[in-house]
Amino acid sequence: MGRLDNKIAIITGGASGLGLGTATRFVEEGATTIITDVNSSGSEAAEQIGARFLAQDVRDESMWESIIGSVVATHGRLDILVNNAGIFTSCPIDQTPLEEWQRVMAVNLTGVFLGCKHGIRQMKTNPEGPSGSIINLSSVVGLRGQMGGASYSASKGGVKLLTKTVALENAPLGIRCNSIHPGVIDTPIMDPIFSAAEDPAAAKTAVGESLPIGYMGDPARDIGNMAVYLGSDESVYITGAEMVVDGGMTIGLPSSRDRS
Repeated sequence: MGRLDNKIAIITGGASGLGLGTATRFVEEGATTIITDVNSSGSEAAEQIGARFLAQDVRDESMWESIIGSVVATHGRLDILVNNAGIFTSCPIDQTPLEEWQRVMAVNLTGVFLGCKHGIRQMKTNPEGPSGSIINLSSVVGLRGQMGGASYSASKGGVKLLTKTVALENAPLGIRCNSIHPGVIDTPIMDPIFSAAEDPAAAKTAVGESLPIGYMGDPARDIGNMAVYLGSDESVYITGAEMVVDGGMTIGLPSSRDRS
């Protein structure tokens, strides 16, 4: 038996990175899994792992209504929603264009708000009564500041507190909402950073070794498994929690002496 048998799940931003890693684990654990993305490559990714793909821009409320309506029309319910879709940016606040701030907020925070809004509406009307788990992807920089992270860290901090409000409002109904706060995970979002280095391979190794645990995280093993736990019945008493998956990043950076 899989840990997510008979559960219907939607994962946004599922074409690559954390979303695809999570979707892969969901399928392996028995969930009927629908991945959404603005990137049409999500169709091929979904086929490869045994999921279903639907095109979606998470900023568009009408698309949320259509996506959830389509899933419920086909499968009868919604058990798990993973609000993963997001974009990364890095720019000092005094150099950040307003348009860039608004773009990041629209995807990273408004997109999560819309997912929670319409996910909750559906979960309240599931056939056997209100139930479900919403999992919002935040970040370690949603817990603290980051150089150049005015837009990104603010959006991810907003996700953290939005999660707690959704959890508080819906706990009496048995609908849970938790946030995952990844640290440095080996996904395509990191590629531009490494490719800009003189020696990309060395830069990648150095980043991993700078973490207390000594290496970068894996999308499926580290984030996907945490999402499986939060989506499963194993975590029914957990809501409003911040699940930090960062290899010790928020503890502090090790010195060279620590590694001797």
